[in-house]
Amino acid sequence: MAWLVLPTLLLALAISIPNAPSPSAAAITQSLLSSNTSSESIAAVLTSQSDLAANVSQMLQDSGNLFTVFAPVNSAIQVAVENDLIMCQAGDYLDQPCTSLQALFNSTSLPQLVLNNIVQGQWASTNLTSGMSLQTLGGAVLQIVKTSGSLQVGNSTILQQNVQATNGVLHLIDSFPLHNAAFNTSMIASLEVAGDFGPFNESQRQVMVSNITSVLIPFYRQTRAVVGLPDGGLANPMPMLFDPTLGQKPVNSTRGNFSYPLLSNVSRPSNDVDLAYMTVGTAAGDTDQNQADYFCRADFCIPAEAQNVSVLFLNWYDPTLECVITFTDGLAQQQASAADALLAKGTYLGPLHGIPYGLKDLMAVPGYLTTWGAGSFKSQYLSQPAQVYTKLQAAGAVLVAKLATGEMAYDDVWFDGFTKNPWNIAEGSSGSSAGPAAATSAGLVPFALGTETGGSIIYPANTCGVTAHRTSFGLVGRSNIMSLSESLDKVGPFARSAADAAVVLDVIRGRDPGDPSSFDTHLDDPFGIDALGLTVGYLPNTPPIAIETFMGIGINLVSVSMNYTAPAEAIYNIVISKPPPSIILATHQTVLIFTLPDVEAAAHFDHWQRAHLDDLNIRQDLWPEALRNARVIPAVEYIQANRARTALIQQIDAFFAGNGLDAFIGPSTNETSMGNVVGLPQMVIPVDFEPVSAGSARRQPVTVGIYALPNQDSKVLALAMAYQSVTTAHLMRPPINEVEPEIVEACLQYSRCGQAEDYNSSETINATYISESG
Repeated sequence: MAWLVLPTLLLALAISIPNAPSPSAAAITQSLLSSNTSSESIAAVLTSQSDLAANVSQMLQDSGNLFTVFAPVNSAIQVAVENDLIMCQAGDYLDQPCTSLQALFNSTSLPQLVLNNIVQGQWASTNLTSGMSLQTLGGAVLQIVKTSGSLQVGNSTILQQNVQATNGVLHLIDSFPLHNAAFNTSMIASLEVAGDFGPFNESQRQVMVSNITSVLIPFYRQTRAVVGLPDGGLANPMPMLFDPTLGQKPVNSTRGNFSYPLLSNVSRPSNDVDLAYMTVGTAAGDTDQNQADYFCRADFCIPAEAQNVSVLFLNWYDPTLECVITFTDGLAQQQASAADALLAKGTYLGPLHGIPYGLKDLMAVPGYLTTWGAGSFKSQYLSQPAQVYTKLQAAGAVLVAKLATGEMAYDDVWFDGFTKNPWNIAEGSSGSSAGPAAATSAGLVPFALGTETGGSIIYPANTCGVTAHRTSFGLVGRSNIMSLSESLDKVGPFARSAADAAVVLDVIRGRDPGDPSSFDTHLDDPFGIDALGLTVGYLPNTPPIAIETFMGIGINLVSVSMNYTAPAEAIYNIVISKPPPSIILATHQTVLIFTLPDVEAAAHFDHWQRAHLDDLNIRQDLWPEALRNARVIPAVEYIQANRARTALIQQIDAFFAGNGLDAFIGPSTNETSMGNVVGLPQMVIPVDFEPVSAGSARRQPVTVGIYALPNQDSKVLALAMAYQSVTTAHLMRPPINEVEPEIVEACLQYSRCGQAEDYNSSETINATYISESG
């Protein structure tokens, strides 16, 4: 019934368009009234849609005066409404079906629906031929299919042809054309090329068009109405869970705690800079209660003092590094005071008691902004805390800042800044755990948590020359953390040392009720592993200094090479640089880059994309482009990619077994794609720093990656601790204060260059509160 708005609008157009025929001269509206339809809705539409009529009129002012309308009979419109086939727009997002004709009349989607059923010119049935395509005033293309017994337009059959009028012709059709009735067999043929399937014949394509428009698209919309919100994958996880062990997870789920080494003769450094660079172990002292009490009696109460120093340094260096999105000053003071009070009562919560830290701003903290680094979410508050935050809070750690993430966890550019590398502020820190890497490297926080989907811990750790741990998939829970890919996302720490990373892991690991992929498992105590008993492979291009040092320690090193497919960085560059398709190799690495994260992220940000919020992203060449591309990845290819993932896991298992390896080392970023697809844990540790140029204090970090099989995190931690026990590269301090003046004064693209928005003063922000339910 609602589609009678089409001839009604043409009546309005006949009145408003200069030189249009008189409406009294049997215009299209009058012709429709004389056909076998009911006219009850016409008056209602004419009165309720006057603004719409004016809008359509304006769009047609420069057009000709003859039109062809394809209008459903009233019964077809009623059926479409009753079966939720017509979607009403809420803003720019088609997320709810129109449940009544009135809802359709009031919908912002109606103008486009109207225009997509009006064709300029007069097209009688005798002029319509099979295969002909007619472009509507709304930009859609309607395909004509003509047989001996019927005439079809799109997915509808013409019931009554050639209802003549002085300003055109009307054809009544038997079904409601969906808003994308432009979908036709030629588009199926194009999809066959884009999706690398088919070819189908024309008859098969016609059936596909009918099924897609009448069955699949309504199903998509109904599903989207249920799970389309909230953005960011905060709810409705997939029931299909990725298991990197292919069903061979360790049977022993007894968690157990690590036994931290006892430290003695710890005293307060003589200056705040040295205090800021203390490791967690030396800052916390040993786990003996008397030692903790001694700190307080000696006016060395770390909680309040360390918090104050960390906040001071963050405020001092953030204008240069642009690594903080929100300072949590009030919360930090409360938590530090509470930690002090517990110590005064003789209660010691462990080695993170009173230790300052930062969180990547994907992780929710109630009462504080969780922006995901994107302009479209920069006023977002989430009501439920990330479980990792809850665990750290229970361990007595003190949150001093929400740290920068690239827009929606991509790279190092965010809505109000460009996070810099402390070792070379002329370049970005890489991303997307840009803030955690930069802040930890610069000594602003003792540790910070980041996340990784396809390199977001490994790349910034390598760039910023800081110790970091990408944990095994599922080892750390991810509830109330923005999700890109449920089968790839991981949480891990950046820290002063591998020992500190082990301390943090021991607190945050384990089953998360809000994350179906997480689990409890027994991990060997990395502090108790004899690294000299491990067999470690080393890949070509491993930094020589790392090989020499490991050999010097007495580690059993063997030369190995990975031969499963092309190197990971080559596939990564296909996405970033987009070289010709001819060099896209048939390799398992494409599983990561083209299929898994993009498809899953597109589902998690379906509303964001449909509402055109992607237009707000600064880097249009990153997520906006990638998630548009994801729309044409067929579901069949997503399943095939997961099957290829299984094959890759089996190849890597065979690589470890065939070489008798406990772990292997190599360049930190060379096996990033493989490591994420397979779910391997990896440590990144700095091993050297090379001058950027002669006479410059800036340095280029050299790092090494340490890899093991899933759930063997203790081995990579033990090897990293063994390396750092005889070296000092991880204790080196970036030369932020010694950089050339011209570098300091340069304003890099995307940098705020001293013009910061007021988003890093959380105590004074008034922002919209958004719960996870949307």
